[in-house]
Amino acid sequence: MLAFELEQRGLVARASSARNEIGLRLTDAGRVAVSGLKKLQQDRAARLRSTMDAFLRWLFDTAGDQSPTDPGLFLATPNAYFAGAAISGTDLHQALFHLAKPSLIERIDTEPATVAITPEGATCALYGGSVKDHTNAARTGTTYNNFLPNAKGVIIGEQKHFTQNNTDGVDPTLFVQLAGYVGQVSSTLGMPEPERVELERVARDLHDEATSENPEPGRLRQFATQLKDKLLEVGTTMAATMGVQMAEQALGALVQ
Repeated sequence: MLAFELEQRGLVARASSARNEIGLRLTDAGRVAVSGLKKLQQDRAARLRSTMDAFLRWLFDTAGDQSPTDPGLFLATPNAYFAGAAISGTDLHQALFHLAKPSLIERIDTEPATVAITPEGATCALYGGSVKDHTNAARTGTTYNNFLPNAKGVIIGEQKHFTQNNTDGVDPTLFVQLAGYVGQVSSTLGMPEPERVELERVARDLHDEATSENPEPGRLRQFATQLKDKLLEVGTTMAATMGVQMAEQALGALVQ
């Protein structure tokens, strides 16, 4: 399968030997790719960032319950490579230092020494972003000034304006619009009354979270996912499909 993928990418080509055996040879594009990998291997900063990301994801998958784990076990995994070269013990030691500094992992004083993922580290791994992006967002945040004029019908309730200054790195605008849209179309979806009431309840919960002082990404994701699932159950009506698309757009914004 690996050979097939490389061939599809134009990096290798099939070659026949004198004994009519089928083999592979590097193409010109393959030689360029190999040269680029060798140069990338010398980029210490990129290698360290990659080691941090790979180790944190491995630790989350291996010991997400925060149990102490020997970090050296990571070096024996298929993910302990960067640009085709094995990650060294020195690379791992430096990665552990930089992961412990923002409290993504915790060093455990055992013999031999072990580490455990922290709740903050688990959040970083769960959202799928890089360690660099996560720590930058936590340190500086992003300020969004959202003002939706004449928003009656866009936001559930009788508010005519929505203004929010948020420094938690989350833009709630798409979630507010999703909640308002669901509130508008819920009565047109042909849902049984108990299901329609539940749909509107989740929409109100999403609206309340999105318009709070500091919206929590996990709760935004939870409520938006619930709305998406309920709309998918409705069928393929235009109104439901539009709501699903809005939910997907809002959820996609959380990982950018």
